[in-house]
Amino acid sequence: MNAPRLFTITLNPAIDQTVRLDRLLPGEVHRALGEQTEAGGKGIGVAAVLAALGRPVTASGWLGADNDAVFRAAFAERGITDGMLRLPGATRTNIKLAVAERGDSTDINLPGLALAPEALQAAEQQLGERLDAAVAPGDWCELAGSLPPGTDAGLWERLARRLAARGAQIVIDTGGAVLGTLLARLADPARGPVVPVAFIKPNRAELEELVARPLHDTLAVADAAQALCQTHGVRQIVVSLGGQGAVMADGQGRWQAAAPAVTVATTVGAGDALVAGTLAALMDGQTLPVAGVFGMACAAARIQRIAPGLPPRQEVTELAARIRATPI
Repeated sequence: MNAPRLFTITLNPAIDQTVRLDRLLPGEVHRALGEQTEAGGKGIGVAAVLAALGRPVTASGWLGADNDAVFRAAFAERGITDGMLRLPGATRTNIKLAVAERGDSTDINLPGLALAPEALQAAEQQLGERLDAAVAPGDWCELAGSLPPGTDAGLWERLARRLAARGAQIVIDTGGAVLGTLLARLADPARGPVVPVAFIKPNRAELEELVARPLHDTLAVADAAQALCQTHGVRQIVVSLGGQGAVMADGQGRWQAAAPAVTVATTVGAGDALVAGTLAALMDGQTLPVAGVFGMACAAARIQRIAPGLPPRQEVTELAARIRATPI
């Protein structure tokens, strides 16, 4: 039997232009330390980390045909199978200001590719047919990132149901109101067969939005995460808490793990690395909290370097050995 593959599905990718600054002062003129441009979007970032970990991965979704060169080059360089459907127009550019003094970034995200309703319907059908031809039972499919203008959670729902019917494991890696709407719809038997969700990774604010109440401590976060497992058919959840680490939950338990102390060069890509590392371990048969700890190690490795990708696997393994997951 072939090993499961991962398909990331990114409908609103971006060309990420990162500008490095010593510090950021509003209203002032700044001299940049440097800049880099790379293929961006949640699914693209997850695919890059998975490829670095040696996992077979296909990047699917929509790209503007007018400026796809940066994506073609990135896929070829990183060993990612290019399954993106080209659409008329240009992919958006997002600007990230990476500030050394604060160890974080300020993001300016531009609108996505806008298509007429008829063109959107045709693009959805074409993408669905392409995924039908590629996805096999047991493969994992990540619905990643934001939605482009003119679409809503119904698009994600239709794709999730289509892929689940093919026997795929569904991962949802989106946020905001769309995440809550999508989870509720997939768990609602009145809308069709219930679609179990293999994995989600909200942050604390996104989880608070999902449960419609503040979560003031890790115990409250753990309670809310495990409740989602029980009420929405989510099998495994990792809640990222930034520098405080993560809380993990499934149907059998909940755990807290502190992030290892590392030098932060940028926070760009940390969430994608956490998702990718956790998925790589889950696809290898690991369960929580082991899979989540490996994902945290990938995130810790990622934030130590400005350049995309991961350091050698041995460094990630050493970081994972420093992370302890404690039942709560």
